[in-house]
Amino acid sequence: MNRAIRFFLLTASFLCLATTSCSDRSNLYFSRSNTKAAKGDFDGAIADYTEAIALKPDDAAAYYERGKAKSAKGDLDGAIADCTKAIEFKPNVAEAYSGRAIAKKAKGDLDGAIADCTRAIELKPGLASAYYIRGNVRRAKGELDQAIADYTRAIQINPDDPDANYNRGLAKKDARDLDGAIADLTRAIQLKLVDAAAYYERGKARGAKGDMDGAIADCNKAIELVPNEADAYVVRGYAKQKKGDLDGAIADSTKAIELKPDDAIAYHVRGIAKKGKGDSDGAIADYTKAIKLKPDLTVAYYDRGIAKKLKGDLDGAIADYTKAIELKPDDASAYYRRGIPKRAKGDLDGAIADYTKAIELKPDLAVAYYGRGIAKKVKGDLDGAIVDYSKAIELKPDDAAVYHSRGCFRYDSHDFAPAMADFRKEVELDSTDDYARFRVWLIRARTGEVEAATTELQTYLGGRTIAKRDDWESKVGHFLTGELPEPEFLSAAKNADHKKEPGQLCEAYFYAGSKRLFVGDKTLAADYFRKSIATDQKGYFEYASAVAELGFLKTRP
Repeated sequence: MNRAIRFFLLTASFLCLATTSCSDRSNLYFSRSNTKAAKGDFDGAIADYTEAIALKPDDAAAYYERGKAKSAKGDLDGAIADCTKAIEFKPNVAEAYSGRAIAKKAKGDLDGAIADCTRAIELKPGLASAYYIRGNVRRAKGELDQAIADYTRAIQINPDDPDANYNRGLAKKDARDLDGAIADLTRAIQLKLVDAAAYYERGKARGAKGDMDGAIADCNKAIELVPNEADAYVVRGYAKQKKGDLDGAIADSTKAIELKPDDAIAYHVRGIAKKGKGDSDGAIADYTKAIKLKPDLTVAYYDRGIAKKLKGDLDGAIADYTKAIELKPDDASAYYRRGIPKRAKGDLDGAIADYTKAIELKPDLAVAYYGRGIAKKVKGDLDGAIVDYSKAIELKPDDAAVYHSRGCFRYDSHDFAPAMADFRKEVELDSTDDYARFRVWLIRARTGEVEAATTELQTYLGGRTIAKRDDWESKVGHFLTGELPEPEFLSAAKNADHKKEPGQLCEAYFYAGSKRLFVGDKTLAADYFRKSIATDQKGYFEYASAVAELGFLKTRP
């Protein structure tokens, strides 16, 4: 049952309006109806209140109590009408206003509900329930500071009210005061609010603070209290996904969906876990279902765009990011993400515009500088590129990808010593990055250390466990070490998935051209570089490197 209505129903009648002039029979109906309402027999209560009113038509208390019973049954218009009638007979009774406010809130008349609560407070400043109800309305309107202030006043009047502590905790959570939220929800639990919601809401706050173990523990307790509480499974699934327990996350979100098939968040959480397991198709299907259930779920469009980009569906990714931006125009991450597929499609101006917008919205977003640096480099704005790369490193010195970008920039300028320093730093930050290892091999091989470079790369490949041993990156590595012949390597680049093939060919021709260049076969090297460029994969570092190498061959034949 809704907390506000429960609070309303369990509130003792403040309207002691019966007088000795009322007939004994009217009093009997009134007393019996109160007993029935307390037991949850709202139909019986309404019938008795109606009899009491028939015997005493000006009985404000009977109208008010009947309004409470009607509100509990969902007859909001009837509840408002009865509370209004009670106010007509007794204009200065604060409880009738707060009771009418509950029904108005349930009907969506939030301003009307606030007005009624405010009037109740004017009439009776110590009426904790009026502050509590107004806090609920203000939280529904997104007026979090005002809501927190109202809950705080309610708690000052009645410190042991678990519902006021609980709802203030929710408002603080929404306002990102996570410590405050956890404290209030803990207090609600201590006040014997034996309610699964209090535990899983505290779990949400703990998860938002990064305390995934605490989140899981709270959700476990919620599920113990109410085994079919779908929301608790969703929150626990999210926490498990963050901890890397993807199978556990999928199991929990699937259970939530079984319990609550229209839960968009459960589908979204399951989609994230499926993406983490490499199941892009499954992730896209879940994100799509989430969007169907909740078309304004911005994050689902955002994450579906990421999954589509991974599958090579650049147009689909751009469309999803665009929708996310429409729903949330101030989302810097969505602009940054949309810039990635635009750059991959060769729309460099569009990519730079998106990265720039992301930086305007969030000036410390290092990845946006990084992405813009890549796009500027491909456009030939080398000075602008190095400025952006360096800014990205300044903002996030532990980001391996930025070192890779700057390293490739320096490599393409034949500035090999600082390029090597960047790639070594990248490996230090991310020891599993294949392409940093490939660049280290290229630099060492072209500077006369072929044997040492090959031994180093073979050692890395031998211990590589992050993907299948026969994946594309493994083929690149084995080609560089001489274990995969050139014809087989170039043939392997041709992929059954037409979306992946251009990128693999771009890489293959660059690496094949580089090896030919190192042994002095400049003619075939130039041919391979031209073929790499012909793939038009402008978003690939290998494309830019092929352009650079071909330029050096033309100026230094």
